[in-house]
Amino acid sequence: MPPPDDPPTLLLTIDDVMRLTGYRSRSSIYRLVRQQRCPPPVVIGGGRVRWRSGEIEHWLQALPIQTYV
Repeated sequence: MPPPDDPPTLLLTIDDVMRLTGYRSRSSIYRLVRQQRCPPPVVIGGGRVRWRSGEIEHWLQALPIQTYV
């Protein structure tokens, strides 16, 4: 069981992931998954997939920051 201070893991739809990342197309997200540059979704049954919110948040936090010199 996770520690009590950990937030619950939410399952995100592709639309949620697109909204969080700023990508405008589903194919862009799936391309990143194929290239192993984005966390893969999990199958929840019935042909449906979702992304774990914690994995998406971690991925976004790990992206490099653009600096201008």
